[in-house]
Amino acid sequence: MKKLFLLFGAVALACTMQAKTLTLDVAHPLNPATPVYDANGVWDGVYNEDDYATIDFQGFSFFHDAMADWDFWYGFSLASCTDTAYTGMTDQFRCAAGGGLAGKGTPYIIAYAMEGMGPVSPCDVYFTTDNDPWQAEEIYFCNEAWALHNVTVGGAGHTFAAGDSLVVIIEGLDASGEAIEGKQVTFFLADYRSANEADWTLNKGWEKCDLTALGQVYGLRFTMKTSDVGDWGSNTALYFALDGLKISRPEVVAGFEDITLAKADTVWQGADAPVLGWNNWTSGTYNFQTYYDNGYGSDYYSAFTVSNQTANTFEGLQDAYHSASGGAYEGNNFVVWNMNYYGSDTVTFAAQVVPGFWINNTAYAVNSMVNGDGFAKAFGHTDWFKLTINGYLNGDGIDTQVVVDLAKDGKYINQWTYVDLTQFGEMDALTFTMSSSDTGDWGMNTPAYFAMDNFGAAMPEGYVAPAMAEFPVREGIENTNAAIKAVKVIRNGQVVIIRGEKVFNILGTEL
Repeated sequence: MKKLFLLFGAVALACTMQAKTLTLDVAHPLNPATPVYDANGVWDGVYNEDDYATIDFQGFSFFHDAMADWDFWYGFSLASCTDTAYTGMTDQFRCAAGGGLAGKGTPYIIAYAMEGMGPVSPCDVYFTTDNDPWQAEEIYFCNEAWALHNVTVGGAGHTFAAGDSLVVIIEGLDASGEAIEGKQVTFFLADYRSANEADWTLNKGWEKCDLTALGQVYGLRFTMKTSDVGDWGSNTALYFALDGLKISRPEVVAGFEDITLAKADTVWQGADAPVLGWNNWTSGTYNFQTYYDNGYGSDYYSAFTVSNQTANTFEGLQDAYHSASGGAYEGNNFVVWNMNYYGSDTVTFAAQVVPGFWINNTAYAVNSMVNGDGFAKAFGHTDWFKLTINGYLNGDGIDTQVVVDLAKDGKYINQWTYVDLTQFGEMDALTFTMSSSDTGDWGMNTPAYFAMDNFGAAMPEGYVAPAMAEFPVREGIENTNAAIKAVKVIRNGQVVIIRGEKVFNILGTEL
């Protein structure tokens, strides 16, 4: 499994995202997974009527259909032709730019908006990341070689003159796949409507079309219209090329402000507190879990615990839900994660690319690493403490990990620091595991706690991670506490810790 370590203190090169964005990547489709192009740049699946009812990319699904026996297709196809001239039907996959937005010979999408298909256009694209609408942002168009030939030379009809035009009409689709009345944008591939020839325009390369007037939609429908129409319909070939389709959606962040705490400077207690056992809850559109127990007369939370405490000190386990810098990254609430002994503690959500979140050490973990405690030793220069994050999609693990160094090389995090999750790509679940150099026969001795805020937030523009704090220098000091082993066992269904002849509950209270 590939591991990607998050190195703090470096400049993070990222753009500000006020919204989550998806941009069509024609070079990396999902279906076909590995498109093959012939020497002329024509996709070998264009006439495959069995395997490609759609051409799919991350976030987009383009309609495609074909009749192999007739060497006929319509809807959308892939192409990477470098030639731009039209001499016959075999050149129908060429575009005036000789390649996609990425340059000559790179892939692009060619569309054939065939007439006579009834009320449902064959040129539909649907947005496939979860079931919510997206804001249509922009798309790039280029004239296809045959259509350009008809405009400039003629063919079945006439060479374009004053009053002529060739357009692509883009309509927004609703959740049922129907065009939404009033949501329409028109792009001119040839605009000769003016009587003044100096005002005529003709597309011969990639040009951007603004789609923002469509608003939030579930997909797009493309149709074409030409002024050159005869008794049998259009005389202009109804083809065009597209690339660079971009959509966006307002960023949904779990800031935990939508969770009500009973009072200020507390943890998740009161009327809205979790019930005994596992609790599933949501902030933003992300689903979290909390395990709650009070079997020993003390409140015990694990997995994700909501806190609004503002102190950054640790004097006892009542302070386990303090962040190392005191309070939240933003607003009042944040969560503290700690390792759970009773089952799963997974964040789940609709399949998407999650930008990242803000992380901090807890005052509890910092106190343990700086001073040592009854279970753990004080950290030296070679000790380390880290969080490992694993992503999942449809129950399958993603072949990468994000590893956050909470303490390393004599330094530790004590300020809110951004964690980038975009390398996971699309996923629908995350799990967290903590590890430490201070580990004994019965597991990790360092408190398995970290603080989190604004899960799903984008990295700020020009972000620079804050400097890590340094551990005190210690020479010739032996931590005698480390020599006493602690044993975790389960008694009567509860976790207890045995150290020497003493027995403690999970909060450290002697029983």
